[in-house]
Parts: sequence; structure tokens; C-alpha cells
Amino acid sequence: MKKILSLLSLALVLAFSSCIEQNYPTWSGAVVEFQDAVVRTPLAGTSNPAYPRITVANTVGTVNLQVNLVGAQRTSDETIAFKIVPDGTTAVAGTDFSVSGSLVIPANSSTANAVVTILNTGAIGGSVDLLLELDGNAQIAPSENYKRVQLRITRPAAPDS
Repeated sequence: MKKILSLLSLALVLAFSSCIEQNYPTWSGAVVEFQDAVVRTPLAGTSNPAYPRITVANTVGTVNLQVNLVGAQRTSDETIAFKIVPDGTTAVAGTDFSVSGSLVIPANSSTANAVVTILNTGAIGGSVDLLLELDGNAQIAPSENYKRVQLRITRPAAPDS
């Protein structure tokens, strides 16, 4: 008899709990973010929003920084702008790097790459920094917490003569 009552009680609990309507709020917005800003530890002492630093050699060539679309995928291509932030950048465009300033997230996709070409300045020593920030577009804003990433471009020391 106890088994029957237990099974009957369990059946009633399952029956009544499965009929409860769940109205979870959904977010319908969209933002873009640098993947490296999401998964890497921010650089200590950076301003808000904090950002990570990625160290690359001046011989690396091309650096692909993945940009994520957080939200529903779009049915058409989305051009996303990004900029160089002067405060946090010591690298010189055309000397240390080249960058287009935009990327395209293809239709029905959630990612694209911001491409930065690192120029080989030779063995002159030291390092320079390049701070990038996503601007988004008219429909897609940048994520406030993950919109910046910095590249530190290292240059080997000149050989002793």
C-alpha cells in the first residue's frame, strides 16, 4: 500500500509541476565583443573597461582577433567598425602595423576576425602597444566590458657588433 501511495504521490507531483507556464525573460539585443577580452585576464591597472594584452613578435605577420556577435544571427552581412585608441597606443600605423578599421560578420554567422598586419621593423629592440576598440554599427553596439584588446608588438634587440 505504501508503494502505491508513493507512486501515486510522485505521479501527481510530476503531473502538476509539468503544467506550470514558464515566462522567462528573453533578451533581443545584440552586441559585439573581442573573444580575447572574454577569455583572457585583463591587464592590471587598465581603465574601465579593463582589457587584456596579447604579446606578439614583429615577425608574426597577421594577427586574427576573433569578434563575437552576441545575439541572434543576422540574415545579411554586418560590417562592424573598430578603431585605434590613441591613449594606450604607442605603435605607429604604417610602420609597426596596418589595419583596415572594419570587419564583416557574414550572414547567418556569429563570428568574424579583425585582421591586424604586424610589420617587421627589424631588430631595433623594445616594444610598442596597439589598443583596439570595437565601435559596432547602427544596429549592433559594442559590449561595454569586452570591447577593447591591446597588442604588444615586441622587437628583438639589435645584434652586438
